[in-house]
Amino acid sequence: MVRRKKGRLIHGILIIDKPSGMTSSRVVQRLKHLTKAQKVGHTGALDPMATGVLPVVFGEATKFSQYGLGADKTYVARVQLGIATTTLDADGEVTEKKSVPCLTESLVLSALFSLTGVIEQLPPLISALKQNGQPWYKLARQGVEVERRSRQVTIHRNHLIGFDTESGWIDIEVHCSKGTYIRSIAESLADLLGTCGHLTALTRICSGELTLDSAHSLLELESRLAESEESCDDLFLPVDTLLLNLPRINCTESECRALISGQKVRSKSEVLCGTLRAYFDETRFFGLVSSESNGVISAKRMLSPAAAGIRGSSVFGPLGSGMPD
Repeated sequence: MVRRKKGRLIHGILIIDKPSGMTSSRVVQRLKHLTKAQKVGHTGALDPMATGVLPVVFGEATKFSQYGLGADKTYVARVQLGIATTTLDADGEVTEKKSVPCLTESLVLSALFSLTGVIEQLPPLISALKQNGQPWYKLARQGVEVERRSRQVTIHRNHLIGFDTESGWIDIEVHCSKGTYIRSIAESLADLLGTCGHLTALTRICSGELTLDSAHSLLELESRLAESEESCDDLFLPVDTLLLNLPRINCTESECRALISGQKVRSKSEVLCGTLRAYFDETRFFGLVSSESNGVISAKRMLSPAAAGIRGSSVFGPLGSGMPD
C-alpha cells in the first residue's frame, strides 16, 4: 500500500520580498510550515543580508525551478569603498582598509563601463558553489583549499544611481545573467577605482519577468496565515509564470493526453522549434514540450495528469494556469 504524503496539494508561485538577515531556505521552511504544503522550494537563493524578489514555488511549480534559476536578474546595490571584508559584504570581518579616491561621475561611469558586457568574474570564496560535493563556504571554514576559477557572466546594464565622495559609497543598478555575484562586482568596482570595497546593501528588484511590485512581505503572509493555512491561496500565481519568456503552443486534449503519457505527436500547424509552453483549451498549461523542425512534438517537463486537470482528485491547489480551482 502506497502511503500518501502529508500536507496540502498546492501548485503555484508566491513572490516574496525576502527580509534581510534571513536565509532563503529559512523563508521556504517557514512558508511550508504555515501553509502545510507538501512540497516547497525556491528559484535561486539570496544572501542572508540581501532583500527583494524571492520566487517560492509550490507543488508542481517546483518542476520548473530551473527556469527561474536561469533567468536574468536585476539588483540595486550599495558599494562601500575603502573597506574590504572576508565575505565581500557587510556580514564579513574587515580584512583591509584603504583611502578612497575623490569620486567623480566620469570616473565611476568609466569603471562601470569596464564591468559591462561579457566579463570574467571570480566567484567569492564564501559562496554556495561546490567542490567535491561540498559548498565552498563550508570548506573555507574548515581550512580546506578551494580551487577558484573565473567564469564568464554577462552584465547587460550597469547603471549609476548615485555616489557620495565624503562617505565613499556608490549606488548602482545591475541587470545581469544567471550566476553573477554582485559582491564580486563590488570588489571589482572598488579595485578599478584604486581602492578596496564591499557590499553594504543589496535588493533584487527583478527575477526574469517577476518584479518587486508583485512581491509580498513575509510579515504580511505570516499575519494572514496565522488565521488559516488557506488564507493566502488567492495570492498564488500560476505555475507557468516562470515560463512566460518561452513561446507557446496550443494542443488538443487528445494531444495533451498523449504527451503527458510520454508519446510523441505531430503538429498539424507550423510551430517554432525548441522548448515551448504547451496548453490545451488555449488556457490550461500542462507542461513544456520540445518541437522539432519536422513538426514532431515530444514531452520535456510535464505536469502530473491530476494537476493538469486530465484525471484524478479535484484538490489541485488554489490557482495555476491549467489547474482547476
